[in-house]
Amino acid sequence: MLFATSLIQIAASFAIAGPLAISVVIVQDQHLPESWIGYYTSLLYAAAIVGSVVTPRLLSKFSIRAVQLGALVATGLGYALFSAVQIELVRLVLACVGITMMGLAYGVIVPSSSLALSARYAPRLQPLVVSVRQTGVPVGTALVALIAPLVAQRYGWHSMTVVVLVAIVGVYLAALPGLRASQLGATKLPPRRHIGAALINSLAQPATRRLALVSGAYGINQAALTTYLVPSLVNLHNLSVARAAGYLALATIAGAFARVAFGFTIARFSRVSLHLGLIGVISGLAWSLLLWPDPGTFRLAVGSVVLGMTAMGWNGILLAEIGLVAPTGRATEGVAAGTSFAYFGVLVAPLLYVQLDKASGSRTGAVAGLAALAIIGGATLLAGIVKQRGTTAVP
Repeated sequence: MLFATSLIQIAASFAIAGPLAISVVIVQDQHLPESWIGYYTSLLYAAAIVGSVVTPRLLSKFSIRAVQLGALVATGLGYALFSAVQIELVRLVLACVGITMMGLAYGVIVPSSSLALSARYAPRLQPLVVSVRQTGVPVGTALVALIAPLVAQRYGWHSMTVVVLVAIVGVYLAALPGLRASQLGATKLPPRRHIGAALINSLAQPATRRLALVSGAYGINQAALTTYLVPSLVNLHNLSVARAAGYLALATIAGAFARVAFGFTIARFSRVSLHLGLIGVISGLAWSLLLWPDPGTFRLAVGSVVLGMTAMGWNGILLAEIGLVAPTGRATEGVAAGTSFAYFGVLVAPLLYVQLDKASGSRTGAVAGLAALAIIGGATLLAGIVKQRGTTAVP
């Protein structure tokens, strides 16, 4: 089960990160404005929010196996439509439909697999198990960062469609045996007035609400990494696309290892708030290493590793914690709320970037502004820990 869901997460991340890894090539080839990168990300994650919210309803009608594999197929079809993007209106519409399909599928994958994992593994193992599953995001991003620029430069960016579809077919076949139908049938949900009621009910819980807000801030920071690291290194430091993508791959690989490491430490020592607080503060320091003028190879490498560990390492432990603190029987809804806020953070990140760019007159200032939100979120969590300890110490 864990292997199958991790593979699906890798394939989905590989597909949606593909256009970002070669965004500079696509923009130049299609004569599109640089803001296209932000539009792509916003549309994708707006659809992902919808996918997360409707996941509980899908699971009430279909098995987890059907939902997971259906989302994988939708990802492949969506990428195929996206690859037709051109200036012409019809092809542009098809591209938007494809992006929307990928986003909807991506939003469904995390909550549905979380339900399967929560039913299969003990609560004390949830931080580790979910973190391992979530390594699919940085692993998929790292793979595409290494592969996409080389394929695009040699064969054209449209040729990535073949690579993505082959990968999805392979993952489909490999994941099929792991998603056994036993104990994975449609789940019975309490009556709801409307789909959004599940999300509203989850946010009414203080613990779930707090973690959802943190996921939004950290989602913005992660979007800054995956969307703007490569363009920033190319534009600010005159690096080649391939070299800049190499640093993105380094960051995402570090993020994959960090998710597993954080899962181990949380399972062993708990202290989720301390982990999440330090992650936000350290992430801001890592950005400063990358954005500061005239960076050497060593500083870029260290900054990429630390940034990847923090900007991508939080996801698994936070989602696992949401599932654990949610009321009994509401784990899927809680995780859906957390992922919705994380996707919302990614959704608004490009809009914030544009405004910060205008206000500061600097792309560096714009990215730094996005990173500052993670620092604020992390500092707030650490301040809460200090305050709680002070309250406890009072006789």
